[in-house]
Amino acid sequence: MRNLLYTLALLPLFSCYSLMAMENYCPQDTSKKGYNASASFPKSKLGVDVMVLMTGEQRDVEIRKFSTKFIYFSKPSESVMTQIDRRLVNAIYYRSGRKEVITPKVVDLPQNSDWEKIIVTEDPKDVSPTMIEIDVIEVEVEASTREQYVKPQTLQNSANIILRKKAALLNGELVLIKKKSHSRPYGEAPSLRVEAVAYRKI
Repeated sequence: MRNLLYTLALLPLFSCYSLMAMENYCPQDTSKKGYNASASFPKSKLGVDVMVLMTGEQRDVEIRKFSTKFIYFSKPSESVMTQIDRRLVNAIYYRSGRKEVITPKVVDLPQNSDWEKIIVTEDPKDVSPTMIEIDVIEVEVEASTREQYVKPQTLQNSANIILRKKAALLNGELVLIKKKSHSRPYGEAPSLRVEAVAYRKI
């Protein structure tokens, strides 16, 4: 009788040690929610910047620098830089956890009446005190028709249309042209490069 009571008293302790041993030797199912250590953290916090393209593709990168037209980056732990047009990048998730939207995904593209109302000017006085600067816009147009070869003004008209459409995507109301440069290298089509700033009312 004494031996039976002694055995029953040790049984819970034995079961406890058995379960602990099984837990140490049996692999856990890490595919279940809660076991993945990185599941609850953005990928950008794991030592890399994450660049999300407009197509939805995600790239692990190290962001190096920005320009008004390009983003310069390299592959993690590499020094060779590559550039990509800002318009192809939706957002960047930095390793610090900060998110920066580069090119918003526009659900409703502006209608013809929207962009046609935007004013394009070269006179800074047209920018009213109630307007704020939104962003820099750059446009480069190359002659593709006979009329554009003969009449440089047609290149300007084409550039103005693109400026208006880009400003419309930014909810702009006015575009101020800051700089224009014409180019016509020997044997090549004439081109026009325009740097401008988009504004909207406060």
